[in-house]
Amino acid sequence: MVSQEDTCDRLKGWFNKVMKSQLLKCNYAVLKKLSLAAIFVVFAFFAGCSSQEVNREDPDSLFNEAESLFKDERYLIAIEKYRDIKNRFPYSSRAVDSELRIADTYFAQENYLEAESAYEIFKELHPTHPRSDYVQFRIGLSYYKEIPDNSARDLSSANRAIDAFSVLIEKYPKSEFVSQAKEFSIEARKKLGEHESYVANFYFQRRHYLSASYRYASLLRDFPNMGYDEEALYRLGQCYYHIKMYGNAADALKRLVAQFPQSGFRADSEALIEELKKKNQ
Repeated sequence: MVSQEDTCDRLKGWFNKVMKSQLLKCNYAVLKKLSLAAIFVVFAFFAGCSSQEVNREDPDSLFNEAESLFKDERYLIAIEKYRDIKNRFPYSSRAVDSELRIADTYFAQENYLEAESAYEIFKELHPTHPRSDYVQFRIGLSYYKEIPDNSARDLSSANRAIDAFSVLIEKYPKSEFVSQAKEFSIEARKKLGEHESYVANFYFQRRHYLSASYRYASLLRDFPNMGYDEEALYRLGQCYYHIKMYGNAADALKRLVAQFPQSGFRADSEALIEELKKKNQ
């Protein structure tokens, strides 16, 4: 691979040759025809080259170059630079820094699967690193970013995110990332509750009342106070009614009326409760 410095040197040589062989021989009329803008671009390029000289034998200098590339969102080149530091200077502190920055670069590229893997490897290799809380937070956040918007799809990444955030909260309770981890955990749980509600309604609409009852009961048990309780209680009561578990049906509907007195399901629930009383007579 041709480095930026090599490219600059070649262009400088070419420019000097042109200046000596052509421009110095031109008369004033020809020079006037040259684009001043082009000349300014060339000189600006050379100025940039001179200000970006990198010592190839200094890991700090190379790391600063990679950081500049990262800042400019030139992620593919930045990763190569970080890898070069890691391979050429494996005992330098910049090698460890580069390992972490490789994971950060994957994350910045939105390659969350690769980022999570890179953070996990870093965590294994450097369990006592000063930024271990950050690494654990990024593991959870990488999983969180993989959670699909569609509640019908597989949400296993939501469970993994919650688990990773839980490790952070328990292991690093004073970390600056704990509050964010808690917020993301709540959002991930909401996604899981949404998925459970979707599956329960799927079974209910197809009159698979026994399967639906398991899902509604799970929704009430595992995801309380997330906005699903009211409808889940009503549907659970209906499911129990259809599978002739009348006592359970009455309990679910009475709980709905007690907890949500203003519910839009109240009238239907009370009517069904009265019908259940007649069945028990």
